[in-house]
Amino acid sequence: MDDNRLDNIAECAYNMDNGYVEVWYVDGNMLRIKCDEVEAALRTTEQSLAKLHKLLDNKPIEYVAMALSGEMQAYCDIEDEMAKSMFGTIVQGYLKKGYNRATAEMMAREFFRYES
Repeated sequence: MDDNRLDNIAECAYNMDNGYVEVWYVDGNMLRIKCDEVEAALRTTEQSLAKLHKLLDNKPIEYVAMALSGEMQAYCDIEDEMAKSMFGTIVQGYLKKGYNRATAEMMAREFFRYES
């Protein structure tokens, strides 16, 4: 990726009305990235998709950087691996407290629902 594509950005914002990240460059050019199309090509889980959407809301430039560099799948894979590891740790914690497996897994899923 050409590093100048990020260095020359004047403004970057997610437009939730049309589902695009809109990037305006200092030279007057504009780039629109359709988020649904980018994300449709990825292997994601609910957790990694929630992290991508959090980026869109809070740090759209990071979303753009990953989309342009082709690193978005690696980001999703890492997020999903971390969530999987955390899920197991949370379940084990509930099991140690005396909950049965079904309840422990349900409570861990609830944690991720509100954490994302």
